[in-house]
Amino acid sequence: AQTFAGNDIVAGAATELATAIATRRAELESESDHEAIAMLVDTLILPRFDMRRGSRAILAEHWDSASQADRDRFVTAFYDYLVATYGDLLLQFKPETLRVLPFDGDAAHSPARVHTIITLNDGTEVDVDFVMIGSGSDWRVVDIEAEGVSYVKTYRSQFRVDIAADGLGSVIEWLEQKAASVPAPGTR
Repeated sequence: AQTFAGNDIVAGAATELATAIATRRAELESESDHEAIAMLVDTLILPRFDMRRGSRAILAEHWDSASQADRDRFVTAFYDYLVATYGDLLLQFKPETLRVLPFDGDAAHSPARVHTIITLNDGTEVDVDFVMIGSGSDWRVVDIEAEGVSYVKTYRSQFRVDIAADGLGSVIEWLEQKAASVPAPGTR
């Protein structure tokens, strides 16, 4: 099987994340806000994602018509929303949670996919692909597909309807409000 830097990036991030959670679990669970989890995501996960390119794909045709300020605000609001909504789920992450499968694509072709299996707490295994863009050793995740369902396409469908009805500004405000209103870890 051909080697691919993306596999190493995903596997390395998973190992770093599992180690950080294991060593800081008490701190992360006792935080009264999302700051410690957000910092963990900022440090270990965000550098492996191209949030701008992912956001552009989500907004599709609305990206080109948006002002630079609205684009920047959407990228930040969407990232904050994802961290606030899903960040505390990371506390369940363990070394055995994610298994990276052998690469079966062309490492010179971008985008490329890192195939993984994520094991949920109940033992259910879910096929998850990390879609990455890059070259050489510099690859970034732009989409995640769980059981064939793309998070980019899912949010694009949701936001397209909302943008058509109420405008991009209303979607950004909704993301900002949702991110600000999520309860602290362990209080849901």
